[in-house]
Amino acid sequence: MKLILSFMLMTAALHAAAPLTVVNVVREGQPPYEDADRLYRVEGDGGDQLLPGRVLLLMRPRDPRPMGQLEVVRTGPGYALAKVRKAGATYPMKGDQVVPREPLRTLPGLPSTGGPWSVALLQPAAPALPVPPPGAAHREPIFFLPEQATLTPAARSKLKAWVAAWGRAGRWVLALPPAQPSPLTEARITTLREELTRLGVPKVELESGGPVPPGKYPAVYVGRNPG
Repeated sequence: MKLILSFMLMTAALHAAAPLTVVNVVREGQPPYEDADRLYRVEGDGGDQLLPGRVLLLMRPRDPRPMGQLEVVRTGPGYALAKVRKAGATYPMKGDQVVPREPLRTLPGLPSTGGPWSVALLQPAAPALPVPPPGAAHREPIFFLPEQATLTPAARSKLKAWVAAWGRAGRWVLALPPAQPSPLTEARITTLREELTRLGVPKVELESGGPVPPGKYPAVYVGRNPG
């Protein structure tokens, strides 16, 4: 009996100490789903204390890329639903851990120095973002609406985040899935080239035979290879 009770207490303690984790992706609205249409269910220790508006920092074990941020929009018994607040180098995924960002606190009383304080001294230090390992290759899809060649605001945010995370150097490519070329495909390529050029990428090459995008919506894969 004592052994069973000890096991139950240990199990309860482990469950209570479970870190805040993304356990599910809730899609709202009509496809294709953009970041604004996705809510991420967060559960774990401290989840019942989250309030709408709280900022959550995303982390993925053994992945050095910046994961971005979530913002709590709704809460329920033992869980919270959050939306993407700041895009990272890749999409949030089931199993990603989150850490609530601490709110700014009032500074304690500071001794007089006989002169005004520097604004830089009063600003909190920015957290250091993880740096991608050198020589890493990246590839992510950009989805388009049917019969459209323009970039959605979410797509532009993703491109900006990828350029910041991957770096402008290296060999940037646009990879198309196996398909017959068409004026619409060429227009999408031109749109992506122009946006990457605007973000500071010096050269973008074109590849054929890229992976087939998931689902039924058209996509062009954006990649950066080392060298």
